[in-house]
Amino acid sequence: MPGKTLMKFDRQLPFYNWLYPMKGQELDTVTHHEFHSGMRTEGVRSRALYFHVPFCDTICTFCTLNRGLGSTGDEQIETYVQALLKEIALKGRYAEATSIPIRAIFFGGGTPTTLTAGQITRIGQAVRDHFDLSQLQEFTFEAEVKSVTEEKCAAMRDIGVNKVRFGLQSFDPLYRELFNITATIEQEYAAVELFKKYFEYTSFDMIYGMHGQTFEQFSRDIEYATSMGTPTMELYPISNVVTQAPLHHSYASRGLKPLSFIDKMAMTIYLNQYMRASGFQQHNGHGYLRLPEGQRPTTPFISRDYLNLYNTHTWSYHDDELIGLGNSAISQVANYTVMNDENRATYVKNLLENDDVKINITVGDGIPYERGIILHLPYFGYLDKSRIAWEHIPTELTDKLALLVSEGMLEEDAEEFRITELGWVWYANMMYYLSPASDQKVLDEFTALKRRTKGLTDGDDRMLPLLPMASAR
Repeated sequence: MPGKTLMKFDRQLPFYNWLYPMKGQELDTVTHHEFHSGMRTEGVRSRALYFHVPFCDTICTFCTLNRGLGSTGDEQIETYVQALLKEIALKGRYAEATSIPIRAIFFGGGTPTTLTAGQITRIGQAVRDHFDLSQLQEFTFEAEVKSVTEEKCAAMRDIGVNKVRFGLQSFDPLYRELFNITATIEQEYAAVELFKKYFEYTSFDMIYGMHGQTFEQFSRDIEYATSMGTPTMELYPISNVVTQAPLHHSYASRGLKPLSFIDKMAMTIYLNQYMRASGFQQHNGHGYLRLPEGQRPTTPFISRDYLNLYNTHTWSYHDDELIGLGNSAISQVANYTVMNDENRATYVKNLLENDDVKINITVGDGIPYERGIILHLPYFGYLDKSRIAWEHIPTELTDKLALLVSEGMLEEDAEEFRITELGWVWYANMMYYLSPASDQKVLDEFTALKRRTKGLTDGDDRMLPLLPMASAR
């Protein structure tokens, strides 16, 4: 970080979402029982639940999540639901897994609205039967607008859903075609009106920084997005290293070149100013909150009038934990990172035939007391110092915090650290910078591996040094 300059890092990270800790001792695959019978409850503040529904009517080319083709009413979805109900009941046997109150629930995928209304009701009832929902504040359901009906919305509301989130991605016909988005814009608007009838919050995802995207195209996308009328929205710079090669082949066939990372950073800065002028304010790394009519953005820079509670268990403090259900779902509890069987067929078979599910575990070096510093602070924009067990935080990390303050990326008082508007531009780099060298190495190796994917193209990620003008004086 070189002092008084916008360019605080020599490169931009090509992605913005990862687990922490990344490094640990890889163990053999073990059974669900072997892990969950040994979970702790002491020192845990709250937990969230994630449910993975790995089916989509169509496959988007930018998405590499674990999913496959499937439509409402398919027999394969019903079989999967039966297995998921088995896993819910299986976890219900362990007080260590179920006695901590659940603060947030998130149904993702895939596309959870490929479920029927009846399947939604059955899963919701099973969750209430086996988990403590006395402190539940946020229940989010991801949707694809073509698969949404009044009946499904009513079922979602009846099981406690209060927020729906859908993937709009872009209004531009070119990029919707490239992404294989088959819903119409009219269906997107109609879905928003339907969601308003049933849920407290509606949000949608947008992507920017695609190959060949101009500021004019980007401006239109922002303007149309703000006109949707939703209370919140999420806008993400595209991560080319984790998109599918066919998308890049389509870019190439149309002569679309990747944007440099300086171009994408400029879009991020432009986006924030555009959104603030349009009556919105950021509330986390990618989320924007619509302010009440006539209200101007508040100080500090990040709004705290709305908080995505599920994300507080993914970009979390050490004592806010996550339990995942469904194939490939991830749990993070204490110093364990757990992934359910990634193979949908064997996940279903083992649960229906053996009443068990295989899991893979990574064990960290200890309770990750520093997680709030590394993840929560950059993503949510502030850190409550009282939530950190500072006696467990290495001096190296506190020195890094002090340097970020001296560089104007953070500010500090007796109660908290806060990210500045300058720091917000670099929040993903900040997470990387605050991570230990062992985790940085894992992320570096992941990036190098992805960039060797045949056909994948990405822009120049260099930030410094900027090339001098030939005749600069």
